[in-house]
Amino acid sequence: MDTKAEIINAAKAEFMEKGFQETSMRTIAGKVGITATALYRHYKNKEEIFDTIVEPAVSAWEVMCRSEEIRQTGTAREQGLETMWKDNDQARFIVDMIYKYFDAQKLLFCRSKGTKYENYLHVIVSKIQTATLNFMKELENGGIHINQVDEKEMHLLLSAQYSAMLEMIEHDFSYDEAIHYADTLATFFKEGWRKYLGF
Repeated sequence: MDTKAEIINAAKAEFMEKGFQETSMRTIAGKVGITATALYRHYKNKEEIFDTIVEPAVSAWEVMCRSEEIRQTGTAREQGLETMWKDNDQARFIVDMIYKYFDAQKLLFCRSKGTKYENYLHVIVSKIQTATLNFMKELENGGIHINQVDEKEMHLLLSAQYSAMLEMIEHDFSYDEAIHYADTLATFFKEGWRKYLGF
């Protein structure tokens, strides 16, 4: 194993145990068996190391937000709103994405205090909200009745839904438990969203 890989493995273990704020470059260097000076030759600071470790999870969420917007609106346009509402695939896609990069996801959402990612859930929710509002405007322009929604209230509800999804990471659910949990959440929130949004 090369030194960079050893650094990443050691840092991931430290971040997972202590969180970003309580982890030091000196401790990471010690775990690898190199000096702090040698560590700085590979990474300029612990933020850069953390960014490297969580990058797969961040990229996966970015792709999910874009692809799911296209997939769901495409389903609605081609097969109708009722078919879109019956679609339970999104929750399972999210579970698959989380468990593909589980450690990176756990660091991103549970151990990132003090980094630029400590409010990353807010970033995701904002992207989803913007996409949903744009789709609602499209439907309204097409003559479909849409309820007028308070954007702060909508953000609160989306935050509640996605925070609940992230419980599977915080509590280390098995994959099968997470799939069951995601299906339950999808059923619960879907009915609420249909009533709240009005279409």
